[in-house]
Amino acid sequence: MNISLTSIKQSVITILHRYHVVLFVLTIVGGLVAVILLLNSIIISSSNVSTYTSPDDATFDQATINRIEQLKSSTDNGGQPTLPSGRTNPFVE
Repeated sequence: MNISLTSIKQSVITILHRYHVVLFVLTIVGGLVAVILLLNSIIISSSNVSTYTSPDDATFDQATINRIEQLKSSTDNGGQPTLPSGRTNPFVE
């Protein structure tokens, strides 16, 4: 039994040549499994709401309430928009 560097190298090359597709597929599948497990752990840890504290000081002052009341609702018709001279409205048929 002859154990030399060239015979070991030749046997490794033969194994890699014979099973290179299987090794490639196993590497890709293993990487995908690792990514899925990492994403799953991130999703599980981010859905933990016990550590969330809501801000208690979220209040509106009167100036903010007045500005909100001055906004137009979606049912109000604002009419035609004023365009600069020489421009046409592309949404008008």
